[in-house]
Amino acid sequence: MSIIHELFSPTSYDNPFPIYAALRERGAAVHVPEFGMYLVSRYEDVQRVLKNPELFSSAHMAEGARLKDSRLLDGMNLLIGTDSVISSDPPAHTRLRKLVSVAFTPRAIARLEGRVREITGELIDAILEKDSFDMMADFAVPLPVIVIAEMLGVDPSRRADFKRWSDDIVIGSNFNAVFSEAEIERIIKSRYELADFFREMIEERVEEPKNDLLSDLVRAQVEDDKLSPQEVLTMASVLLIAGNETTTNLIGNATAELLNHPEVEAQLREDPSLIPGFIEEALRYRPPAVMGSRSTTRETTLGDVTLPAGAQLGVLMDSANHDPARFEDPERFDITRNPAHLTFGFGIHFCVGAPLSRLEGKVAFEEILERLPAFSREPGPLEWNPNFHLRGLARLPLRFDSRA
Repeated sequence: MSIIHELFSPTSYDNPFPIYAALRERGAAVHVPEFGMYLVSRYEDVQRVLKNPELFSSAHMAEGARLKDSRLLDGMNLLIGTDSVISSDPPAHTRLRKLVSVAFTPRAIARLEGRVREITGELIDAILEKDSFDMMADFAVPLPVIVIAEMLGVDPSRRADFKRWSDDIVIGSNFNAVFSEAEIERIIKSRYELADFFREMIEERVEEPKNDLLSDLVRAQVEDDKLSPQEVLTMASVLLIAGNETTTNLIGNATAELLNHPEVEAQLREDPSLIPGFIEEALRYRPPAVMGSRSTTRETTLGDVTLPAGAQLGVLMDSANHDPARFEDPERFDITRNPAHLTFGFGIHFCVGAPLSRLEGKVAFEEILERLPAFSREPGPLEWNPNFHLRGLARLPLRFDSRA
């Protein structure tokens, strides 16, 4: 198996670091013709790509989607389109980001802490009734789904549908996956169901606005910036994915590293003020998002590599976070390092939801370490979701070591 196929194989998800090291050795950008892209893996090069939208465009979705089944592309365009906040360049990106950023300012996020802590407490109450639990199904999945659903104004009875639709969007965007006909039909059906659901909600908010994020987006439809109905639908879909998938992966991945480093768990239980540093190192060491995409707007160079105009780039933030040229002893998990990681991106596309994800992670581990007795993993290898772009666990079965 070639190094490239090995990188995209689920067998490497648990330990991709030697492959990243080999890619960094091979150059600033490694051409992978079978996937129609160049892989960018060094910290300095990844950062340069992310901070230069005039050279490395985010308006790449339609081109990059040539790798996918066309039916999945049509279903994705129905929701996300080709001009969303994640797949656009200035000035369109500037306008869209301004409209949504107000909901994710530090002050706005700080106001959510009480409710996040309340939801966390309810989930932990249910876990405490058990002798064993699945960190993903019982905690990491429902917490961010409930939070973003409440922010958008989704009826609590639809949370399970909400999560299912979000999962299918993410699964269907995995460029290296091969789907059965039944899976393709399910994924497309989910996308149309979510689009219909949001359209109905948008119509309701036009008639009767509420105190929620979707109403704020609808109000922007009729004021100076004039979001179109499709833009409201697109923004809501992006927020659904960004608001729960990444935080779910953060909590699961961080828990796995906590179990791999019992000395860190002891430190955090003794001194909870170290939890934010633990969250940042978990984000660096095992990020919830592995790779982003860009395309070159004209012929340019990256390091010693000449990239043609229109070249598709796979931007490996995960590899950049393990570059020894940037991080001393990068394979060591060190909660005191305060890393300047690239997990949330860099530049104009820095993740707008990063403050919310950090808050949910901080509150989650404060409550977990204060209220749950010591726990350990059930025997067996970690079970990763089959998606290269987003790195997260499908299951994380745990058992309590003692009820003392």
